[in-house]
Amino acid sequence: MMSGGENGDPSKPLSASFADPSLGAGINVRLFGAKGDGVTDDTPAIQLAISSISQTGGTILIPDGVYKANITIRTSNIYITGTGTLNGCINLYGTPTTNDRFTGTGNVKIDGITILGDKVRNGINIRWYYGVLITNVRFIQCLKAIYFEKVNKTQHSSRYTITSNQLIDCNYGLYVDYSPPDDGGNHVVGDVNFSNNMYESRTNVRGAFGNMYHIWAKGIDGLICKGNTFFFGHTGMEKSNIYIENFNWVVIEGNHLFEAVDSAVIARDGFNLVVANNNVAWAQKYGIFLSAIVGGVINGNNLTWKSGEDIASTGVYIENSPYFIGNISNNNLFFPGIYAIQIKDSSFINITGNNARSQYGKNQPLLINSPATCTSVSVTSNQFTNYPQGTLNQGYYSDTPVGTNYLSGNTEGLPAVPLKGVLSEEYRAFTNNETAVDLSNLTLAVFACSKPTVVTQLTKENLSQSLPRMIVIYSYTGNLRISRQIPGVKLKGSGSYVSFPADSSMTLLVYGSQIMEISRNF
Repeated sequence: MMSGGENGDPSKPLSASFADPSLGAGINVRLFGAKGDGVTDDTPAIQLAISSISQTGGTILIPDGVYKANITIRTSNIYITGTGTLNGCINLYGTPTTNDRFTGTGNVKIDGITILGDKVRNGINIRWYYGVLITNVRFIQCLKAIYFEKVNKTQHSSRYTITSNQLIDCNYGLYVDYSPPDDGGNHVVGDVNFSNNMYESRTNVRGAFGNMYHIWAKGIDGLICKGNTFFFGHTGMEKSNIYIENFNWVVIEGNHLFEAVDSAVIARDGFNLVVANNNVAWAQKYGIFLSAIVGGVINGNNLTWKSGEDIASTGVYIENSPYFIGNISNNNLFFPGIYAIQIKDSSFINITGNNARSQYGKNQPLLINSPATCTSVSVTSNQFTNYPQGTLNQGYYSDTPVGTNYLSGNTEGLPAVPLKGVLSEEYRAFTNNETAVDLSNLTLAVFACSKPTVVTQLTKENLSQSLPRMIVIYSYTGNLRISRQIPGVKLKGSGSYVSFPADSSMTLLVYGSQIMEISRNF
């Protein structure tokens, strides 16, 4: 039996790769008096085993059995492994340091064991540790399976890989608690990779002990959440799959996020967020809820609600993000009960390539709540189906001028209704048709017409600068007619380029192989 260190030499610290029990390395806790009978308090025996390698590092083996123990690790280069069950918790309590956060107590691996929380304990408690791997551990009925405790220092713990674990009937999976750092920093934990974990609740009884959040984290700098499967247990305790706040550099990708009573993903007050390629099913309020975000990518997600249920839900919601500076793109949204996408008080957003379908032919695909505070919002090349015709354009923009917004290529046959634009306070619009598409203060407007379409009242003499400098219309059917009396309009090129008079400061481009009519007097 090796007593620790590389190749059994206690003079050499355990390497970052950790000892391998299959090679005979490690200290069996039974040799230090642990019983594993589920009754005896095995804490002293296991602590004695850990103390025996505290100076050199090494491997602690927990064999089959149930060990009633709460154990604390305070040193580096420790590997906890085995097939036994710990009816208790593990505390990783390193030595506080004011130096570089990547020095101090670290290099710990916990692998293979089962941790029982009995509905009253956390699984693993952490402070002042770096370089930790937690893998193939079963957490059962823990309050918080993995808990980063409150420490008011910048990144008191960092460099964690938490992968391939099973979490069953735990209130929380990963929990990062927060106390404002007193050293000038913003984030208390850094660089956590939480990937390929299975999180489920076997309880299907209202009021029973069960999941609340799968991930709850405040004050994290660097989180990869990838390839996880998160289920809830219908106990009435459920909240959201993932909640993050006060963060930087977060990637949420390729997860299965099911049955959130609130929202699948809630992200507040953060920078540099990617939410991509997730399956999000049956969230009761929002699929993805973002507030006060700078730098966001919401791409390739599949958000769905149950057929036959009319849940008052929204797919992607963004608020209070004046510098979002990002994209909502290539998402599939099936049967959201209210809006597919909703934007409020947020700017610099490209909304493109999304596909949304209404279940009952009602509601609205896109709403921009406050156009005056939503500048530089681009809406291009989306497919919105089974929505009422009147809602396809409703609420994109209001009569309040919207600075440099874009409206482009959206839905079937749009525009099949007139276009309108604000000219001035004295003459508000070209048309009193309430279903018209509002082009006020757009820099560019692009439309793809896949159905026979008539565009009327496109423009007027003495145009103001509030109208688009350029309008582009694509006709895929060839059945496109544009008519409006504007003197001096000239047709240029091969019958597909129309230039308005110089005083209008606007250009119209029309593309199509069989344009039936472009009236000289429109």
